[in-house]
Amino acid sequence: MDFFRNFAQNFHHLSEEAYERIFEILNMKKFPKNHELVSLGQNPTNFYILKTGIIISYHIDSKGKEHTKTIYTPVITSGNLGALIKKEPSKLIYKCLTDCEVLECNYHKFYELSLEYQEISIFHYKVLQNIYIREESKILDLQMLDATQRYEKLQEKLPGIDNLINQYHIASYLNITPVQLSRIRKNLIY
Repeated sequence: MDFFRNFAQNFHHLSEEAYERIFEILNMKKFPKNHELVSLGQNPTNFYILKTGIIISYHIDSKGKEHTKTIYTPVITSGNLGALIKKEPSKLIYKCLTDCEVLECNYHKFYELSLEYQEISIFHYKVLQNIYIREESKILDLQMLDATQRYEKLQEKLPGIDNLINQYHIASYLNITPVQLSRIRKNLIY
């Protein structure tokens, strides 16, 4: 579980006892491309730490159009946090866009450990802070940056993303149409 140790060290120092307790509820899993980790309307029980691959979260509007909320790349946490906390059906779909390897963890068992161990509670809090900051940054980008700037920022954050996932998902994530994305890419090439 060196992968988890390396992940955890980015947030908070944990004792060997805390690691051992967390390892009891972690499972390394491999999922194929197009596998849904969380389906629409499903009550999720797990969160994931992405080791390899790309996961997206999206919703489908009343006209059947997909809207990408988040693109997850290694090493990052994934899962429908709101539905996990509230114990309610997911309004988002979490899907592997590529073959993925993840650490899977039952959220409620992890939460119980955080109540038992202060250091795990601090770790949990720091991970939640990171998720909040990540989501707030995306909202601010959508409000403050134009489409070209958002695309350039995505390229900086995820070099080569154009070769890894469908352009439709990138356009949706940037809140633009595929045609707009094509124009932006054409203008940046010249």
